[in-house]
Amino acid sequence: MDYSRYDLPTTIHLIVSAGESRRIDVRKGSRQGSIYIKGGEIYCAETSEGLGDEGFFAILSWENAVHTDAPQTDVPEKNIRIPTEVLLEMLGVSK
Repeated sequence: MDYSRYDLPTTIHLIVSAGESRRIDVRKGSRQGSIYIKGGEIYCAETSEGLGDEGFFAILSWENAVHTDAPQTDVPEKNIRIPTEVLLEMLGVSK
């Protein structure tokens, strides 16, 4: 399924709820970042502004950013410390 037609928080929620493993690539001008979801867990985030929790929140702060997603089997090392359920609550959605 292509989730790019949804806003970013909804895309994250749908992928987590489906228990999928996907990479979400986000762009806003010169900024680029990726959020990795592994088996329904927000697992890793990478940007030029930071990694892990810091990178995740940086990506979410980019208003009107464009995102795409793709199946992901090779996920980088886990760097998100906050539980997925807490992150979903912060996004205003729940698992």
